[in-house]
Amino acid sequence: MKKTLLLSVFLFLWAAAFSSEVPPYSSAHEFTAFLEQPESGIILYPNPVTEGTLTIKSGESFHSVQILNITGEIVFNQDYPSGTTQEVIEITKLEKGMYLVRIGFAGKANHTAKIIVK
Repeated sequence: MKKTLLLSVFLFLWAAAFSSEVPPYSSAHEFTAFLEQPESGIILYPNPVTEGTLTIKSGESFHSVQILNITGEIVFNQDYPSGTTQEVIEITKLEKGMYLVRIGFAGKANHTAKIIVK
């Protein structure tokens, strides 16, 4: 009985603290870095990757690409010359699974996307 009452009070207080003034997961809750965010015109294809190559296209030039496995280990790391807006990456050596692709921009925050290798 006491546990149920405590849980009810906790849920009531939690709901009151997060009332409908700000909807959950709105842009007001997003972390904004001190650096300017990259343009959203970043395309990674094909996803899922089945042929062993991943193409990255961006509206802005990027300077680095890292691919991380599910445990956070960097399995691919490459720097690119300034002005690079498109690159095809050979990933035939990666095992099947989910990976994160981190694209680095000069003076801006990194862009991270999820890909699946089949």
